[in-house]
Amino acid sequence: MKKHSLTYRTILIQVILSVLAVIWLYPLVQSLIQSLRLDGFNNYVSVLENPQINYLRVLMNSLLISVAVTLMVLILATLAGYAFSRMTFRFKDVIYFSLLACLSLPPVAVMSPLFFTVKQLGLMNTYASIILPVIAFQAPFILLLVKNYFDQIPDSLMEAAEIDGASSFRTLFAVVVPVGLPVIINGAALTFINSWNEFFLPLLFLRDSDKYTIPLTANYYMSTMNQTPRMVAQMYAALILMTIPSIVVYVVAQRHLHSGLTAGAEKA
Repeated sequence: MKKHSLTYRTILIQVILSVLAVIWLYPLVQSLIQSLRLDGFNNYVSVLENPQINYLRVLMNSLLISVAVTLMVLILATLAGYAFSRMTFRFKDVIYFSLLACLSLPPVAVMSPLFFTVKQLGLMNTYASIILPVIAFQAPFILLLVKNYFDQIPDSLMEAAEIDGASSFRTLFAVVVPVGLPVIINGAALTFINSWNEFFLPLLFLRDSDKYTIPLTANYYMSTMNQTPRMVAQMYAALILMTIPSIVVYVVAQRHLHSGLTAGAEKA
């Protein structure tokens, strides 16, 4: 009886996951179909060769911002996660929970002071005006995942490193980082995808079209082009091109996503 119950449960889970997969894939498939209407793959060529939007330049802008944000968030989250997990210092809990409190603050709530700060620092229309705020918005959540994952590393590994005379930094890079690689890759994937899809900050701070990011390009197609069938097809082509890097990053990192998120959620 127990075996049959387990079988039914497995089938039910597979059915639910299949339905969710279809729901998730349907808009993507429809977008792909719409992007091939009338001119087929020439719609993609038209987007890439559009004289008003240098798509290669826009792509490099998004890559620059996303890679810079991802690297900085991983460095900060790894160092801070190790400190909060394995070190003892004054006001440790106060600082940690103050950082986590930032997760409850919606980014839109700080747009006014953020705009004033960026303007006063002379960072308007620069990559830094996007990179620095996105780092601040992304780092607390990745810190939560990394710290909770590091909490689960066996103490015996840390003690063995101490017996060998390893310093804190050597222990971090020789023991903790290799063991914590799944959550680090998980954090990299989530940070890259979120920064790649960031729309509001580039819209707020970037004025020069040479610095536009991919989401702004998609917005350009949706807001400035006439709604003829050919233009609509090109708009969908632009959206498909926008999503490809995120999908590639997800596919590459997906085997680490479950373990990283599960470990981060167990003590959250």
